[in-house]
Amino acid sequence: MSRRLEIDLGRQESPSRFGAVSLRTALLVGFGLTVGVWLFAGLYFGSRIAELDRQTTEVSERYVHAQRLLMSARMGVLLSSVHLRDALLARDDEVSEQARARVTAELEQAAESLARYVPVVNAANEHARVERLLGEITALRAAMLEMLGTDHDEWPDMAASFLSGRLTPRREAFMAVADELGTLNRTTFVAHQNALVDVYRQTQLRIWQVFGLTLAASLGIAVLSMLYAARLERKVRAQHSRDVEMQHGLQRLSSELMRVREEERRTLARELHDEVGQLLTAVKFQLASAERTLEERGVGGALLDGVRPVVEQALQTVRDLSHLLHPQVLDDLGLTAAVDLHIREFRRRHNEIRVELTESGLDERLPREIETVAYRIVQEALTNVIKHSGAKSCRVSLIRMARSLMVVVGDDGKGFEQTQQPARRGLGLVSMRERVLQVGGVFVVESAPGQGTRLVAELPVPEREERLDDMMPATA
Repeated sequence: MSRRLEIDLGRQESPSRFGAVSLRTALLVGFGLTVGVWLFAGLYFGSRIAELDRQTTEVSERYVHAQRLLMSARMGVLLSSVHLRDALLARDDEVSEQARARVTAELEQAAESLARYVPVVNAANEHARVERLLGEITALRAAMLEMLGTDHDEWPDMAASFLSGRLTPRREAFMAVADELGTLNRTTFVAHQNALVDVYRQTQLRIWQVFGLTLAASLGIAVLSMLYAARLERKVRAQHSRDVEMQHGLQRLSSELMRVREEERRTLARELHDEVGQLLTAVKFQLASAERTLEERGVGGALLDGVRPVVEQALQTVRDLSHLLHPQVLDDLGLTAAVDLHIREFRRRHNEIRVELTESGLDERLPREIETVAYRIVQEALTNVIKHSGAKSCRVSLIRMARSLMVVVGDDGKGFEQTQQPARRGLGLVSMRERVLQVGGVFVVESAPGQGTRLVAELPVPEREERLDDMMPATA
């Protein structure tokens, strides 16, 4: 009975048809956009807050600097007045000269402070007040130096009128203008601070708004990326399912082909043994009968001496071919006997390689499929030993475990790199692996250059109790 396995290769989708953007690219783009949005928002508001801090620091520094200069100017005017008063009270030339120098120094320092004054508001009235203060300082200096330049004897009579009429009004006017300028600076500073507070509040509100929009955009990007990734994942899963189905189909096809090949080998081996072998055996008997007949007649059988070796060689060749195709002993006596016979034939043909066989637990027959796979593994492994390994010795082990059969073939040959491509190692390993996989087993190759090769095949078999139960006939 033939079996038909149809595999539609045209329905397989290429991964490039899943979309112009792969899953990894979609996730990276989504993540990159999210990070970019947050980074832009952070940089924007960071620069905005830094600018606000700079403006706040600048206004504060200008205000403090202006107040310090105004205070220095006030102190200069007050100290010059004190020095003038001390000179008027002392009425001494030396004290007068010292007072003149001190008054000049204090008022010059006050004028210098006002010259270094940086307007806080930078308005016209602020500049006018600074110019007025400079004018008052100039007038005070002139009045004080004029007073100090008069006769000391006249100071008691002139002091009261000078102080009340000229010095005090000038000084009070200076202080009033300085107070106005300080008040203007304070008002401006407070207004700037309030404006900055409003800007901070607006910036904070804008931050929350933009962060909200950024969060919404990030969530949207994440959702879109997840949806796209989910769509790609569904397509990948569908493709994977088709690939798995195709692989299973190929494995079933391979298993069926191997089964058919084993059946054909068994049939050919049987036909060679039964048909051709029997014919050659009959020819051999006929030759013996002809020799006896010729001898009885006195003719002699020398003419047939060259035919007998040819027939025997042909008969041996048929037997060897039959054994290579499918050893009858495998069906009749089991795995151990078949492997032992194959190893003895291998030793006869290749006596330069020492081969040892060890077996354990094989006191009963295994399923025919498992025995066939195990035998073919040993056969193919020994073929690889003679073709590729250059080994001096080889060891074959058959070990029956509780639920498996271990087939181990190791040699002391030259070995090979495990990373070597299978095509460069030949089809023998591929064939053995396929045979093991088709019965649900595990196939492992252990090798390294200069360290030989070890092949391990673990073939699943039922437990002894299960196999005995399967072999018992069903009862009603």
